[in-house]
Amino acid sequence: MTGAVAGDSRHARSARIVRDVRKVLALAGLPEARGGEPGGYSVVTRDDGRVYVGWMTDGTLYNQAFEIEAAHPQHPLARLDRSVTAAMERAVADVLYAAGFTVVLRPGVQNGNPDNASDPEVIVAAGPEFRAWADS
Repeated sequence: MTGAVAGDSRHARSARIVRDVRKVLALAGLPEARGGEPGGYSVVTRDDGRVYVGWMTDGTLYNQAFEIEAAHPQHPLARLDRSVTAAMERAVADVLYAAGFTVVLRPGVQNGNPDNASDPEVIVAAGPEFRAWADS
């Protein structure tokens, strides 16, 4: 298989996974954050070809926590934002797993130095073979 063909099939596979993730999460009643606005899940394909799903809290909490967290990482609003995000990303991973997706939930690493910290990630490695929900 040539590089162009392999890249095209990987792109088609990722696009199908993104479409199916959106369908399942809509069926679950979860809102999608659109246009970079906080408040719901986001699904993206990165340069590595993998599909990532994330969660952002409502804009009010997200913006306040973002401003406070750099100087006061243990401030109650910053902790609440991190806790809600982590809980929702675990829930999203559980929903996708129940629908037949292969999901990796990579935990984040907290660190006082933001350059050494990492956010948790939900990585969708593969879509389901059987899509019972497809016609819903």
